[in-house]
Amino acid sequence: MLPQSQLGFGYQLNHKKIQRFENLPIPTPKSNEVLLKVEACGLCLSDPHLLQAGPMPTPNPLDKFVMGHEIAGSIAQVGENFKNHPLYKIGGRFALTIAIACGNCYNCRTGNDGQCTTSIQAYGLNEDGGYQQYLLIRNLRTLLPIPENVSYEVAAVTTDSVLTPFHAIQKVKNYIQPTTNVLVIGCGGLGLNGVQILKNYGCYIVATDMKEQVRQTALEYGANEFYTDLSESEYEPQHFDIIFDFVGLQKTLDLSNYFVKKGGKIVMVGLGNSKLLIPNFLFAVREIEIIFNFGGNSSEQIECMKWVSKGLIKPNVNLVDFEKVPEMLDALKSGKLVGRTVFRPNKL
Repeated sequence: MLPQSQLGFGYQLNHKKIQRFENLPIPTPKSNEVLLKVEACGLCLSDPHLLQAGPMPTPNPLDKFVMGHEIAGSIAQVGENFKNHPLYKIGGRFALTIAIACGNCYNCRTGNDGQCTTSIQAYGLNEDGGYQQYLLIRNLRTLLPIPENVSYEVAAVTTDSVLTPFHAIQKVKNYIQPTTNVLVIGCGGLGLNGVQILKNYGCYIVATDMKEQVRQTALEYGANEFYTDLSESEYEPQHFDIIFDFVGLQKTLDLSNYFVKKGGKIVMVGLGNSKLLIPNFLFAVREIEIIFNFGGNSSEQIECMKWVSKGLIKPNVNLVDFEKVPEMLDALKSGKLVGRTVFRPNKL
């Protein structure tokens, strides 16, 4: 028997702090829907950004919704049309794509469903997400299977913390050789996974982060060198072929400008500032390419799960009690967390 109500945390209009929602109803799936028992949901820096700047734009914005977009779970209940379905069985293990793509538009049909042109809905970013115990799934194409040897916690963070750097790296992988000098700026959840992915391409990786406590992890994950301040290194200006910015602040873009080679590439992943001042003339005469990124697509998510299953990527996951969502969100904003914090809503 499912419980009658559940606890959740999320966005409410005119509030800048995450709200605690008591006694949320647990919906019953209709004919072509399933109910997912949320086994794990990851905390992301996009969560405090959402609370400050508002949800992702949508034609019909909600005044209130449950947050949490890195979601993995098991099927708890199915609609009438899926009673004997070979894939959507009770207990089936799935991770969600964040984007609730239509599957029919040009981008979806050509494999770029992370940039669906019809739907701009996203779990936990403008629709109900995983900071609750049960989540109704109306669009079943958002359910992607989890390999048997991958835990729910690791699968949850793979949907974003692994997928996002993987997606960004795929755009420049053909330019990465063993002699390529790569700089990774920011060793949070995405940056550390980015280091692990890059290691598999055999390039020379220099990582930098203001937090000294991530040094050992960055080196263990594949960085050849680590600095809390690149000015302490012996690297000259215009040294790096490719720079991955997992922070996205003006000062990190300026750092990239200083260190990127002529003809080099700056791969922007972090969203620390909503706007950045780009030195147009300097980038033009040096022919610097800036590549922006957001999330990834469903085929890349499946590939990421394979990499994790084979041990090529080992996300740094820290399990925390679900009741501490607001506390951990504040800690994340203050830069006190290392790796990825994951909650298990059904372990109350």
